[in-house]
Order: sequence, then C-alpha cells, then structure tokens
Amino acid sequence: MKIFHLFSDWKWTGPSEPIVNLCKELEKRGHDVTLAYRKPPFPVEDSIEKRVSKIGLKTTSQFYLDHPIKFYLPSSIRKNLSDLSALSRYFVQEKFDIINVHQSHDHILGGIAARRSCSSTIVIRTDHKRDSLSAGFGNRYLISHYTDGIITFSEKARRKDAEHFGLPLERVGRISPALDLERYHTNRTFKDMRGLFGIAPDEVVIGMVARFQKYRRTDVFLEAVKSMVKEFPKIKVLLVGRSSQMNESVVEPMKRLGIEPWVILGGYQTENYLDTLACMDIFIFLMPGSDGTARALREAMAMGKPAVVADRGILPELVEHGVSGFVVQDKPETLAEATLQLLRDPELRQKMGQAAAEKAHKEFRLDKQAFEVERFYEEMIQLGRWKN
Repeated sequence: MKIFHLFSDWKWTGPSEPIVNLCKELEKRGHDVTLAYRKPPFPVEDSIEKRVSKIGLKTTSQFYLDHPIKFYLPSSIRKNLSDLSALSRYFVQEKFDIINVHQSHDHILGGIAARRSCSSTIVIRTDHKRDSLSAGFGNRYLISHYTDGIITFSEKARRKDAEHFGLPLERVGRISPALDLERYHTNRTFKDMRGLFGIAPDEVVIGMVARFQKYRRTDVFLEAVKSMVKEFPKIKVLLVGRSSQMNESVVEPMKRLGIEPWVILGGYQTENYLDTLACMDIFIFLMPGSDGTARALREAMAMGKPAVVADRGILPELVEHGVSGFVVQDKPETLAEATLQLLRDPELRQKMGQAAAEKAHKEFRLDKQAFEVERFYEEMIQLGRWKN
C-alpha cells in the first residue's frame, strides 16, 4: 500500500513518537509510507524533523501545516489555502491508497484535499484523545464529509466514536497502542536513582509520572497517602514530571495534608527517565493526559511494575484487575486500600509486576500494532469510501 500520514506539528511530544514508530514499522512491512510534518518555526533542541532524520524515514515538510485559519490574520488564510491547493495536487500526483490524519487541522486539510483530488483514496482519522473524539459540530462535519474510518486505542472509545458520528462499527478500528519494547527490558542495569533521591533501602517507592495539572487528580492520591503512612510509614511517594499548576495540584495539598516527609518531587526526567521508573515498586495512574493511550502507565508495566489505576478511559483495558494490578474508583479510601494490599505483600507485588511485564511485552509490540493497522487499512480499502 501507498500510505500518507499527515501530522501538523513539529514538537517531539504527545503522539509524535508513536506516529513516527508506526510509520517506520509499516515501512518495514513493505509499504510505501510518507510522513508529512510541520517544520519547526524557530531553532529547537528537539523536534520531529531531527528525530526522523536519524532513522531515515521517508518524509516531507513542503507544506506549512500551520495553525487553523484565523480570519484576523491574513497570513493564516494564505498559508491554509496554499496547503489545500498544494495537497490536492500532491495527492493527484502520488495516488495514495490511504491518507491517515491525526489532529483536527490535519483532518481539515487532508480530508478536503483528498476529496478535491477526485480519487478513491481512503481517509482515516486516528483518535488520540483520552476518552473519544468530541461530538461537536466541527468533528461531526469532518467525519461525515471527509472520513472513511477511525482508528482508536480503546474499546470504550471505539464504541463512543461509532455512536457519536453514526459510523458503522466495522469502520472504527480498535488498535493496541505500542512501545519500542527494546528500551524496557527489566534485566538491564539501571542507575541507583534511589540513592540520588535519598530513598532508604528498606523504603517502598510508590511512583507517579504525569504533567501534574489539576485534572490529573494527584491531590486525591495524596489524601490516600495520608492514611497509608499511618500503617506503613516506610514509603516514599516519587512524583516525576512538571506543570505550571504544580503548586495547586501537588505542593499545596502536600503541605495541607502534612505529608511532605513522604513525598519526593522528582522533576522532569529525560536522560534518567527509565532509571527513575526502575526504582519504583508500585505505579499509580489516575487520569490519562492529552495522549489518551496512557504511555507512562504502559512504560511502567513494561518495566514490571504493578499498578493501581482509576476506572477511567483506557486504564481498565490496560491493567487487568487482580492480575497485573488493581482498578479502583479514584477515591482516597479505595486508592489507599488497593495500594496497602501491595505494600503489605511483597510477593504479590512481584507476581503482579511480572504479569504486567508479560502483558506489555505481548500486547504493546510495534509489529503487532503495525499488523493491526495494516489489516484495518486493507478492510477500509475493500469497503471503499463511506457515503453516509
């Protein structure tokens, strides 16, 4: 198949790495894959452009892929009209079988250009959202006029997308999220991050990784910590990440609850990220971020960490309750009880951690994801363009 992925961003954040990994894996499977991305608007340390140049992926940055049209900004109108025209010509010339868009701006440009090119090209939208695509007027219009199928990562979102937009269920594909699992082998040697963070050898480390915005509900877990330390004082809560809302979501609740001695603010880890994950004994995850695939949780599972997660979004589909961790309501009392079960029982932690690693290394494989995407593309080509 000849496949075009359109992603109107330049930053190496959120879904960028999974999109690049998927394109590379589809290429390995013999497909002709091109990724279009936005060039960085100014010199940056890291970007999609720098990453794809290292791995040799076939790409194009010839389009502006700038912000959506702003009528008060003439250059915005000019750039978007230019992209629509250029993409239409490009699609006529290249004759892609599949055009896969990832964000609303991609969808507007790619969908309209695909239909203008008068081809039989299939347009696929990937839903990266935490729950599902919002059913607002914009998405309803885009999907009814410029979409032949949707890819999403959870069964819950799959059914919501089909219901919200009137798509036949066979046109909404649930595809397992993936990781570059070679990075997460638990038998490799890691740095002693416990020593760097001042954690004693006999303390159990409960970890969270997130952008600590208020909606991530860290304050709810901190309330659970207050009750846990009464029974199990030999713990450290390691919070890895940063946010402009850190003070309201973490620092103030921590002080109000009087649990500062048990909480370590680990900051934003890059070079030592996997080493930091490795030093954790239990992983907590309450709310997926803007990337609804809960990447940090999947990474922790691949590293063999048992998890306590909230019953939200994709999380219950990732953690099997009672096997690789616990799925509970995100209330202080239920979070405390589930975490205490793991604190009390080191053998249970080890057993659940092993189950988490086995699931991750079986289900989060890049080759598995690429096979599922490939199969969905083929099914959509057979069904043809959707006429609702």
